[in-house]
Amino acid sequence: MSSQFPPIEPHRTGQLAVSSGHSLYWEQCGAPAGLPLLVLHGGPGSGCSERFQRMFDPDRFHITLMDQRGCGRSTPHLSLDANTTADLVSDIEALRTHLGLERWIVFGPSWGSTLALAYAQAFPERVSALVVGAVFLATPDNLDWWHSEAGAPRFFPEAFADFIAPVPERFRSSPPAIMDWCFEDMQRERADGLTALSRLSDPKASLAELRQSTLYRWTEYEDRLSWLDQSADVTRTGLAERGPDFVAAHSLIEAHYFRNGCFLEPDQLIANAHRLADIPMQILHSRYDMVCPPRGAIRLAAACPHADLHMVAVNGHAMTDAVLGRLNAVMAGVQG
Repeated sequence: MSSQFPPIEPHRTGQLAVSSGHSLYWEQCGAPAGLPLLVLHGGPGSGCSERFQRMFDPDRFHITLMDQRGCGRSTPHLSLDANTTADLVSDIEALRTHLGLERWIVFGPSWGSTLALAYAQAFPERVSALVVGAVFLATPDNLDWWHSEAGAPRFFPEAFADFIAPVPERFRSSPPAIMDWCFEDMQRERADGLTALSRLSDPKASLAELRQSTLYRWTEYEDRLSWLDQSADVTRTGLAERGPDFVAAHSLIEAHYFRNGCFLEPDQLIANAHRLADIPMQILHSRYDMVCPPRGAIRLAAACPHADLHMVAVNGHAMTDAVLGRLNAVMAGVQG
């Protein structure tokens, strides 16, 4: 039995002009008189999707979704100009003001947890409750994890081998060097009009052909890490359904953030955790998360002793029914 709620349609949508020429897509669904709830997507660069609408009780919550800068239905697409964590925090506050909300519950998984924590620390008086899942603190060890011999490649060596194959040996000396090479190659693909991704939906295109694209390999690798057991072919099918624009934005914007330390000071979110002391807080994480290892959630819980920590025993990074069922139980107790 699925832990998702039935499909619903937004009752209100819009584009909000913010700084530096960016325009943010936003939508609202659920109960207009319900508890205000902001849902922040992951990535960075993933964009919001209808699955986020279905994660929360539409009779209890008034759900707001937004596409962050450069991705989804926000414009300009793939723009990295003025695209930093501080910009996104300002965007969230601008959207709250635009919608006329005094305070709201803030939920974010993965990168969404990073952004939710940064926003709540900047504007604690505007957050009535904070729920974070698959916690990502954007620390240097977090950022090295995916490409370090002591990190995820130990658990997914075949997935890492597929990812790293085209990277020249001289750029494999460190995770930052790998990220820099990947980012530059993604920029080349972007300048070429994303032609390497053009066959993503073509069933005749082989994985070897698709993996000529660094944009494809970056998101493919993360997606393969996200599940306890998912083949490369299943991953390819899922990415084809989401399309080239999704893959390009997710890979390029994520690489942009990661190679810049997510535009945070090292361990900033833990250092500023005291600013969350008056906000009711829930932390949800999975024991076998290979994208965001559980140490981050444990550290956050220690820095926020008022928060409740919920550990899902058997699950990876992906938000499966095991996680959604626990999230439903957590949200049932959240008050605005």
